[in-house]
Amino acid sequence: MKTPFACPLASLFINYAALSSAGFTALPFQCDYDTTNLVDVVVMGGGASGTHAAIQLRRQNRTIALIEQEERLGGQVNTYLDPKTGIKVEYGVNQYTHNDAATQLFEYLKVPYVQGLVENRQSATYFDFSNGGKAYKKDKRMSLEALEIYQEQLARYSYLEDGFFLPNPVSEDLLLPFGDFARKFGIEHGVAALSVGMGDVVSLPTIHVMKHYGSAIFQNKFLFTAHQNNQELYDRAKELLEPGVLLSSKSHRIQRTGDKDVRLCLETPSGTHLVHAKRLIMTIPPISESLQSTVIDLEPEEAIIFSNLSQIGYYTSLVRIPGLANSLLPLENADGNDTIFGLAKLPGIWRVTQTAIPGLYQIEYGSKTVLPDDVVQRQTLADLTRLRCRLHLR
Repeated sequence: MKTPFACPLASLFINYAALSSAGFTALPFQCDYDTTNLVDVVVMGGGASGTHAAIQLRRQNRTIALIEQEERLGGQVNTYLDPKTGIKVEYGVNQYTHNDAATQLFEYLKVPYVQGLVENRQSATYFDFSNGGKAYKKDKRMSLEALEIYQEQLARYSYLEDGFFLPNPVSEDLLLPFGDFARKFGIEHGVAALSVGMGDVVSLPTIHVMKHYGSAIFQNKFLFTAHQNNQELYDRAKELLEPGVLLSSKSHRIQRTGDKDVRLCLETPSGTHLVHAKRLIMTIPPISESLQSTVIDLEPEEAIIFSNLSQIGYYTSLVRIPGLANSLLPLENADGNDTIFGLAKLPGIWRVTQTAIPGLYQIEYGSKTVLPDDVVQRQTLADLTRLRCRLHLR
C-alpha cells in the first residue's frame, strides 16, 4: 500500500541566494564522512519529479546526485507480475499524460510506449462500505452532464495546465472551497467523480481540484509503456544517471551557507557520504515532517510556509474477491447519508475495479490524513467483509 501516487513532472527548486537573508544563522554542520564528491545539483527524492529533474539536468550536461531513501527509483510506481498468467498490472502510477514532456522522456530513455485511453463505463454500482448498506446501480448520465459544466469552467483557466503561474488578482472562484464551487455552478452530481485521491475534496480550494483533474484528464489521451511495466522507465533512468544515483540513502544534515554552496551529509549502504553541490532540488513532499526528516536548515519564513501544507492518504492494493461479478464493477463507495455529493465516507475505500487478471481487483482507499499501512490494511479488509456479507459472497 502506498500514499499519494500523483506524479507531476515538476520540482521544488530552492534558490540559495534568496535564502541567505539577514538574521538567519545556520546550525553547525558536522559530518564524519567516509567519501565525498562535488556535483552541480543534488536532487532529493527519486520519484517521478526527482527522476525527471535529474534526467533534464543530465541532458544539460550538469553533474548530479540523485538521493532516494528506498532501494529503487520510481516512487509510487508499483508493477505486479502474476506468476500464473504472466500478466502485469500497474497499481501505482497507471499512465502518463500525453504531452511533449512525457513523449520526450520516453524517447530519451529509449523505453517503448503506446498511446491509449482509459475506459470509462457508463454505469457503476454504489455501496456504502462504512455500514454495509444496500448495493445499487446508478446511471452516470447526471454525473457526466455535471462534468461537462466543470470542463467549461476549467477552460476559463487554461493557464493552470502550465503550473501555478497565476494572474493578479486570482479569480475568486478558484479560491472557493470546491463544495461551494460545485453548488455555485450546479455540478454537485460530478463531485464524487473528482474526489478520488483528493481527501476532503469539498473543503479544498477549487484551484487544487482543477490542477489534479485538469483538461488532460478529460482529453483521455495517455501514454503507456509497451511492456506494461512502468518500473522500466526508472530502471533505465538509473542506468543513465549512474554513478550519480544513491539508493537506500538518508540525509543526516543539509546546510546551505550561501549562493552555490550546499553540503549534505548522507548515510548510504557503503557508509557516510559528504556531497558538495551548487544547487539543491527538493522533490520530496513539501510538508514540515518530510523536510525536517532531512535535517535541512529551514529559515523561519520557509518553516511557516511549509507548516501550512499537509498530506492526504491515498492507498492502493490488489486483492482477490471470490464470487464478485464483473457486472457490478466499477464498485464505488457512497455515503448513504450524503444526499448532496454522494461522496465516500473517509477513511474508507473509494472504489473497486477489475484488473487484467481474472479474479484480481484493485482497491483504492483514501483518508483525509496519512495513516499507517497496517491500519489501512485492517480497515480495507473490514470494508470488504461488509461488502461480502451484503452480496452473500463466499
